[in-house]
Amino acid sequence: MLLIAAILTIAVGLMHSILGGRRLIKPILEMEGLPVILGDIRNTRLTLFAGWHMLTLTWWSIAATMIYLHYFSAGMETAFLAIVAGMFAISGMTALIASRGRHLSWVFFLPTSAISAYCALTG
Repeated sequence: MLLIAAILTIAVGLMHSILGGRRLIKPILEMEGLPVILGDIRNTRLTLFAGWHMLTLTWWSIAATMIYLHYFSAGMETAFLAIVAGMFAISGMTALIASRGRHLSWVFFLPTSAISAYCALTG
C-alpha cells in the first residue's frame, strides 16, 4: 500500500510542478503590480517560483520515505533523517544561490539539513 501511496505522491508532484507551473505560476509571475520583496521584483518572482517547486520537492521526499518504508523497516530513523537532510539541503542551496543570499530561508534550511544529517550519521 505504501508503494501505491508513494507513486500517487510522485504523480501529484509532477502535475503540481508541470501543470500548476504552466497554468498558475507562470501567469502570476507575468502579472504587473506584484509586490516587491527583498528590494526587487525579480526576488518576488523567484520566491513564488521556488516556493511552488519546493512543495513538490517536499512531496517527493515524503514519497521517498514511503518507498523506503515499503521495502525496509529497520533503520527507518536514519533513512528518514537522511531524506530530510537532503530535502533541506536542496531547498537551502536553491534559496542561497538563486536569491544571492537575500531570501533568508537558507539561514534556516541549511542548519536544519546539517543537524538532520549529523543525527542520521550518529544515530
